[in-house]
Amino acid sequence: MNAILILNPQAGALAHGAGDAASPIKLHDAFAAAGVDVALRPVNGDELGATVAAAVAQKPEAIFVGGGDGTISAAAAHLVDTGVPLGVLPLGTLNHFARDLGVPTPWREAVVALACGQVRHVDVGEVNGRIFINNCSIGSYAEAVRRRDALRSDRGHGKWRAMLLASFSVFRELRRIRLHLNLPHQALDLRTPFLLVANNRYSGHVLESSLRDRLDQGQLWFYSTRARGRADVLRLVWQTLVRELDDADALDVQAASTAVLSSPQASLPVAADGELLTLHPPLQLRIRPGALSVLAPAPAGTG
Repeated sequence: MNAILILNPQAGALAHGAGDAASPIKLHDAFAAAGVDVALRPVNGDELGATVAAAVAQKPEAIFVGGGDGTISAAAAHLVDTGVPLGVLPLGTLNHFARDLGVPTPWREAVVALACGQVRHVDVGEVNGRIFINNCSIGSYAEAVRRRDALRSDRGHGKWRAMLLASFSVFRELRRIRLHLNLPHQALDLRTPFLLVANNRYSGHVLESSLRDRLDQGQLWFYSTRARGRADVLRLVWQTLVRELDDADALDVQAASTAVLSSPQASLPVAADGELLTLHPPLQLRIRPGALSVLAPAPAGTG
């Protein structure tokens, strides 16, 4: 196989690794040992889109991208509907998309799994033209991401410390937002601290490594809560820790392939795959079934 390997040097496993941590040379050699000839393309964040677009134009058999969910999401946006398979090399902190695809997180195992993987066609979500592979969130989480980024920029805090401080600040000042969610089968007026829109269904326990059994069911899933105050939110958090998500009665859940989200606010903070956006309502949401080709292990139960 001839492929292109695009790496974000700031990805956690590359920037902070030790011992047998991944490096561009090690990754190149590991792919070669697995029978894959890769052309290496290290990029900074602002060069990623152009690099992926240029790689697509070369029509490789696959494009491997190493980084966290933000990097993978940005790359996926340029691969949608091209037919060029994306190989997700999980080099970030959480690696949600890789885990849901069944790609092992140890980098050497991931290389072997990708080299032996099969082409699958998975869904992506879209909000006002912006692709997301995991979810987009409106409300409390997006505000926490905004405050996290400010703390990192202004005070030099690390990512996790900044997120912890930001989340506590948002929880202390908990606010509910008014939203109107227009689905094909019904319209809902919401007053909620958050609305999370997922690319396919989340299930299981919230602390499990993978929360989506399938990425090809052609549905967006909408999660919100009627929680009025901090005690109600704490109850919801407790439920998601001790119960499966499907059994958390403090969650309101809907599913649809398209939706329009309106708000009295002139703009809404939205976190799409953890990256902060400011969008102006109405928000146009849709699922794009099978739009992204990926290289990944076969889904469980199909072998």
